[in-house]
Amino acid sequence: MAPEHAVESPTGTFVVAHHNTQMYWQQYQVSEVNTEGQVLRQFSSSLGGSVHIAIDSQGHILVVDWDRRRILLLDAQLALRRVIVDEHQLNDQRPGRLCSLCYVEQSGQLLVGLGDSVAVFDVLQR
Repeated sequence: MAPEHAVESPTGTFVVAHHNTQMYWQQYQVSEVNTEGQVLRQFSSSLGGSVHIAIDSQGHILVVDWDRRRILLLDAQLALRRVIVDEHQLNDQRPGRLCSLCYVEQSGQLLVGLGDSVAVFDVLQR
């Protein structure tokens, strides 16, 4: 496992974006691990390129899928809920990294770096 990015979940586990270096092609995954390093669950459905994550207080995970130019929403069990930002909304640009400060949970706004600019998306589910 080669980690790309990690955040602590509200339950005290860690959510890690990583790629598998032992495969011919790099398979990118998001895994939840406990404090002993045991993998509790994984999500790997068609993630490509550099993967970065953010997490809200409910454990929902926002995942940047750089190669496929999209941002996914996973639930606390790492199941795909939906694509929240697609390549058309990103004007076919690759999204940059997410960090815990880039998602403003109270307003539901997601700030995404796009090259030399920042895009703001309203992702709050009403």
